[in-house]
Amino acid sequence: MLRTRAAALPRLAPRFACAPAALLSRHASHAAPTTDALGRKYPEDLGLQHTFAELTNLADERLGAKILFATDEWFATADNLLKPDDPHFDATTFSAEGKVMDGWESRRRRLAGHDWCVIRLGVPGLIHGFEIDSAHFTGNQAPAVRVFGACIEGDEKDSWLGPPRASLGVQGTCSSAEEIEAASRAVDGVRGGWHELVPLSALRPGYVEGGPTAAPEGQVNASVHRFAVAPSAASRRLTHLRFNLHPDGGVARMRAWGVVSRHFETELSAAAVGPIDLLSALNGGRALGASNRHYGHPRNLLQPGRGENMGSGWETARNPRRPPVLQTDAATGFVDMPGVNDWCVLRLGAVAGAVESLTIDTNFFRGNFPESVTVEACYSPEAATEQLLDATSGSSIEWKELLPRTRVAASTEHIFSSADLLPHGKVSHLRVSIFPDGGIMRVRAIGRAVAPLSDAK
Repeated sequence: MLRTRAAALPRLAPRFACAPAALLSRHASHAAPTTDALGRKYPEDLGLQHTFAELTNLADERLGAKILFATDEWFATADNLLKPDDPHFDATTFSAEGKVMDGWESRRRRLAGHDWCVIRLGVPGLIHGFEIDSAHFTGNQAPAVRVFGACIEGDEKDSWLGPPRASLGVQGTCSSAEEIEAASRAVDGVRGGWHELVPLSALRPGYVEGGPTAAPEGQVNASVHRFAVAPSAASRRLTHLRFNLHPDGGVARMRAWGVVSRHFETELSAAAVGPIDLLSALNGGRALGASNRHYGHPRNLLQPGRGENMGSGWETARNPRRPPVLQTDAATGFVDMPGVNDWCVLRLGAVAGAVESLTIDTNFFRGNFPESVTVEACYSPEAATEQLLDATSGSSIEWKELLPRTRVAASTEHIFSSADLLPHGKVSHLRVSIFPDGGIMRVRAIGRAVAPLSDAK
C-alpha cells in the first residue's frame, strides 16, 4: 500500500547550481605547474574525477565522520574539512581571530613540528583516492599535506585516544603541549600501525575561477588536488585517518573516496539485522552513474535523513527533448513524451532476496519534482559499470520493472509496500527513471541481505 508523508515546507535555500562544464574548468589541473618552489610534486589529475564519481566519500560528516583531535584551530575549525558542500568565501567577514575561512586553518606556527588532526571515518571502508581542496586559501594554504590511515576496530567511543579536549571544534583554540604529547603517544601505539595513503604532497593556492578568489595573472585556477591511493593501501579496511598539514596553514575540504566495507555476517545479513535499507550509503549503497546530474549528484539519494535543501538531492536539468507543447496520453493520464526521461543506476550494499519496501522522497522539490517515476531492478552482481549504464535497447542487463510508472507529488515521502511492487527475484542494482526530468531527495530500498557484493570498484 502506498503511504505518503508531506514534508513541512520551510523557505527554500538557494539552488545549488554548478554545471559539469564549470566543475571541469575549476578542477582541471593539467595546466598547473608540476612542482612547488621546494621541488615537491603537485598531484596529477589523470581522470580521477571520473573514477571518484562512483565512489563514496567516507569522510562525509553526513555519514558520521568526526574530528577526534586537532593540534590547532585558531583561524578555522577542523570539522569544516568534512562538510559535503563546496567551500564558500565572503571577503567582508572577520572574527576576533581574523579572517573567517570555510575550512581548517591553524595559526602561523612558531614552534617545532607541524599541525595534524585525527578523523574517524563515517563508516569503515577501502579508500581508493582523495580530493584535497584549498579553495579560497590563496596565501594561507598549507604548503603541503600528508595522509595516513589505520583500522581501529571495536572501539566506537574512541577511548584509545583519550577524552577530547573541551575546546575541540571551537575557533581560536588549540591543544596544549601535554595534550599533543598524549595524542601522539596514542596514535603511535595503534595496533597494526598507520599506513601512508598520500605521501608528502604540495598544495597550490586555492584560486577559484569566476569567484572572489580568482587567480591573478600568472597563477592557475586549480584548487582541487586529486590523489590515487596505491593498490596495496587501497585494499586495507580503514576506520581512521591522520591528516597532516606541513607545517601549518589552511585546507578547505578533504574527501576520502572509497567503498564501504561492512562485515556481512554481523552487520548486513538478514540473520543478523533483518530487513535494512540496502541502498543507504551507510550500508554500502553506491550511485554508479546518471543520464544527467546538472544540479546534484545521484549519490545524494543514498544519504541518511531527508536533506537540508534542494542541493541535498539529485536534480537534473530541464530535459531539452521535451515537446514544445505538452499533451496528456488519454489512456494513461501521463504526459505523452516517449523516450524523454532521466535516470540513475544505484548499486545495493548487498544482494537483496527481494525489495520489501521502496521509498521515493521528493522533499524540498516543489516546482521541480518529476511528473512520475519508474524503478527497475536487476540481479547482475558481476556486471561492469559500463554495462549497467548502457541505456540502449541492446544492453546485456536484464532490467525488470519493479515499480510501474507512478505519479509523484511535491515535497512528499512516497512509501511503496511489497503489494505495490511487481514480482521480482534477487536484486543487486536499481535503475530509477524520472519523467521528464526534475529532482528527488532520497531513494530507499528495504530488504533482507542474502549475499555480499564484491567491494571492488
